[in-house]
Amino acid sequence: MRHGVLGLIFLWGASLSLAQEVGSLPNDQGTVRDWNEHILEAGRSRAGSFSDTPQDYRIGPEDLIEVAVFEVPELSRTVRVSASGEVSLPLIGSIKARGMSPLQLEQVLTDRLRGSYLQDPQVSVFLREYRSDPVSVMGAVKMPGLYQIQTQKSLIEVLAMAQGFSEGPQHQPGRTIVITRKPATRWVDKTSSVPEEGSSNPADPDVPTGGMAAGSLEIPIKQLLQSGDPKWNVPLYPGDVVKVAPAGTFYVAGNVNRPGGFPLTDFDNISVIQALAMAGGSLKSASLKSSVIIRRDSTGNRVEEMIDLRRVLKGKDPETMLGANDILFVPGSVGKAAALRAIETSIQLATGVIIWRR
Repeated sequence: MRHGVLGLIFLWGASLSLAQEVGSLPNDQGTVRDWNEHILEAGRSRAGSFSDTPQDYRIGPEDLIEVAVFEVPELSRTVRVSASGEVSLPLIGSIKARGMSPLQLEQVLTDRLRGSYLQDPQVSVFLREYRSDPVSVMGAVKMPGLYQIQTQKSLIEVLAMAQGFSEGPQHQPGRTIVITRKPATRWVDKTSSVPEEGSSNPADPDVPTGGMAAGSLEIPIKQLLQSGDPKWNVPLYPGDVVKVAPAGTFYVAGNVNRPGGFPLTDFDNISVIQALAMAGGSLKSASLKSSVIIRRDSTGNRVEEMIDLRRVLKGKDPETMLGANDILFVPGSVGKAAALRAIETSIQLATGVIIWRR
């Protein structure tokens, strides 16, 4: 009995020491708050920093365009594209602008004015506001939704419009942001490249960023906010979909100090020892040798894996990794609970005797 109690005290102490190391682990909520402060500040400082229109941007309803005719100010106008995609201009009348790039519209207007009205017209078309397609922001952000952007915005500026990342323990961002772009009916502008994650050199020039064609692009959050490399802060345009991938969650239940769900913010999995530490360590009555990992296999069936956390804590067994939605269950021991109650009673009695003698 004495050796069993000593072993129990040793294991409980080891579990507590692991719990004390939680302070050395990343403070995920603090990190997210720091990220949000950076996003909001950068969003304010970079507002309007992007202004160029992609070469093949396709004009759409509610866009605001400026038509300038050189040395003929009477024909110059700033007009809003109608819901039907048309613009109305002096001498020319209504013309279908929807689906054209600014350069294509310039050519059409030049052809319409040449000969009948002007000998050699020089027409320029500038896009002043994007209004036709909103940017969609979803996932682990404070204010997911649709956002109209009137001029080109960077990824950080759009994240600032959504008030940054979610900060709740169950809704924190994961490692990546996925940007999805529709087929190139609106714009294509291959102008830059994104470096491979963990690399200081630019990636292959064919890898698109802000000017990517239809498809999707993953942006690592830490690279975006901590590397200082502007290549990750890609420009966004109407119709883009920004999804902040939420962190996966694992669970620790049973005889631990802080049972509950914990986010996998930096990795796809975490060791059972780290999981136990994040849960504050085990209770004194825990039966570490009878712990269970509960998860789903590839077919969706529930699988239970027995694990002896005592041996893992002593380094005698390899650590098992927990992934998203996995559960580590630490059961209680009736025998240990009774022994602990006896110890606590003895301590209380001894304390009472000492106090009484004083």
